[in-house]
Amino acid sequence: MKLSTSNMKKRRSNVFLNHLPFIIFLAGFFFLVTYLIVKRNVPFYDWDESIYAQVGREMMRSKSFFVPMWQGRPWLDKPPVPSLFYGIVELLPFAQEITTRIATLILSSITLIFLYILGLKVTKSKTISLLSVIITAFLPIYFQRSQALNVDVFLLMGWLGYVIWYKNLFASVCFLLLATLSKSLLGFFPPVMFLGYHLFEYATKEIGKKQFISHLKRLGIQVGISSIWFIGMLLVYRYDFIQYHFIDSHFKRVTASIEQHFGQRTFYVTVLIDQFKLLLVPAFLSLGYLTYSFFKEKSKRYLTLLAVFFVPWFVFLNLTKTKIEWYIYPVLPQFALLASYPLIFLKKKTNLLIVAGILIGIFYFRTITPINSLLTQSFSSLEDHQLIAVDAKKNRCSRLFVLVGQDTRTSYKTLKSMDLVISTTTWWGNHPSIAYYADVNTTYLYSTNEALFRLKTLSKYECMIWEKNDEKFINEKTAYQISENKTYLLLQAR
Repeated sequence: MKLSTSNMKKRRSNVFLNHLPFIIFLAGFFFLVTYLIVKRNVPFYDWDESIYAQVGREMMRSKSFFVPMWQGRPWLDKPPVPSLFYGIVELLPFAQEITTRIATLILSSITLIFLYILGLKVTKSKTISLLSVIITAFLPIYFQRSQALNVDVFLLMGWLGYVIWYKNLFASVCFLLLATLSKSLLGFFPPVMFLGYHLFEYATKEIGKKQFISHLKRLGIQVGISSIWFIGMLLVYRYDFIQYHFIDSHFKRVTASIEQHFGQRTFYVTVLIDQFKLLLVPAFLSLGYLTYSFFKEKSKRYLTLLAVFFVPWFVFLNLTKTKIEWYIYPVLPQFALLASYPLIFLKKKTNLLIVAGILIGIFYFRTITPINSLLTQSFSSLEDHQLIAVDAKKNRCSRLFVLVGQDTRTSYKTLKSMDLVISTTTWWGNHPSIAYYADVNTTYLYSTNEALFRLKTLSKYECMIWEKNDEKFINEKTAYQISENKTYLLLQAR
């Protein structure tokens, strides 16, 4: 027994020493980003952060652990895991802007561990794997999303975990559940890829019928278990779930540039170039080589598949009509791995490989992603709409109405006339963070007539926020101004 314990300790020690450079880098990355989060301690920004923070808070308060909630209503657009996660973290007795962002950083660090493991599987090289992790960690989009509440980090962690442990039924189901219950149908991308791969194997007679059926059974179990939430939601909410979740949140986003998310057909190619710049040259050379290798080297075909696994997702992304920069987030590690892959030809020359990796790292931080720009860039700040929301909370408003600004009202009318809105477009206003910082049931209004009607009918202690630019429309003293700042008025019925 003592010998066994000793051997286990020795193995752990060996693992630590064997991967010490990666462990040091990961610890440095984690503490660096933690320092930035704590030092800045800025409010949740619009849109995503404030929405996920508020939805998580409402899920915990209403004990709605399977259905996201917004202002007391089921938010059927999204699965529950990310918001539920943030809701649980918000229960910690510390500043929620810090705890939730550090929680995101922890998830982001786990995805870097998974990328390192995937790199080791594909290249059998610690240097190449570490370089791909370093490139990924400091890409502007990845670095920013590591310190902001988001859904994509859950998707990426689920995808990478599923791909790495695909042959382990329990682990693969857990990671597929994480992917699907964070990003819905998009989470099923890896099983679709593996299905295509097994069909290819069967068609080219690499595997027999019995083995092919075995693969199909495993995929069926994985997908079947991961579909239970969707089936339950269909049974409970029926057509509403179909409309909100499938038609609005999926079909419309693929087929139309909803909610002002416009962009050229090459939008995501441009974003990729902006992130990687010259590193795309070795990345695409690797892609060409690996594509050739996939068809020519049968013995390495599975590992080659893993090396290019997420490239088809990038191709699909370019076919969608809704253009949002951070949608490219899940494929950033893919191209970082491809950019590092050519070093595999130096794998037998260890010293030369290490020197080449260091030189590429220096080139990366000097020309691709200057570190100073990342460390000084802030994506959120305290603004007037958050200050007026805090005032609404201090004055104990029993309910809050917010007339969105003129620009938002105009753009909404235009988008609605073009059928580029979805059922929940009007839920958020132009500043969803108002709902979070006011911490009261909040309704956003999109016309002055509706706002004037609400103003006349405010019940005692109900409040309304107007932009000062719209003050000219207030012609009756049915409410009293209790607070203001440079941009907003807060009114409350007495």
